Amino acid sequence: MNKVSKQNLVDQVLVQLQNMIQSETYSLGDKLPSETELMKLLDVGRSTIREAIKTLVYMGLVEVRQGDGTYIRSYQLTGDPFEAKLLKADGQEMNEVIQILDIQISGLAAQRRTEEDLEKISRHLEKRNQYLTEGNIPKYLQSDLDFHYAICEASHNSVLIDMYTSIHQLFNQMLDVLIQDEKDYYKENNDVHKNLYQAIIKQNPEEAKMWAEVNIKLRNTP
Repeated sequence: MNKVSKQNLVDQVLVQLQNMIQSETYSLGDKLPSETELMKLLDVGRSTIREAIKTLVYMGLVEVRQGDGTYIRSYQLTGDPFEAKLLKADGQEMNEVIQILDIQISGLAAQRRTEEDLEKISRHLEKRNQYLTEGNIPKYLQSDLDFHYAICEASHNSVLIDMYTSIHQLFNQMLDVLIQDEKDYYKENNDVHKNLYQAIIKQNPEEAKMWAEVNIKLRNTP
């Protein structure tokens, strides 16, 4: 592989890694070089490698095994047309989409939630808090994703649920990458999640949207 220039680093690294995976150099199930080795090979930083690996996970080409490494999962891209569009989106575009969805979905959930919806949201919130207390980060992150997905289901909007399902599945696929990420999006926001849930209970859409926005700001704070 060739060293890349400093422009569009993630895209360039992604192309080289994808070409490497789809060449005859590796077989299905083979382990890719470590982050450190890839950094040296491509002369880029760790964050660039991790962003590229995240995208490869989205694409269904690799899987990250926590504490072990990254393995080739497939030579072919997977996913439906909407997921294909997500894969082409840059980080800022994805972040904007998730922000809009989270805020508006929270408002709809507050308006339309049922008792069954509340039970499901509460169950995931309790698990989230439990796993955080236990220090079980993988299950903590999974419960966080499930909490937000349960709120989406409470919106009872089939189109929004389909869109959020695709995003949720992609995040599930990259869960191990999230765990390795240097930036902790899920820290110090337990009260925010609790307040969001309480707003949904009270059927207060404006308050629910406000707490969803607060959570987004915390998530995006360096």
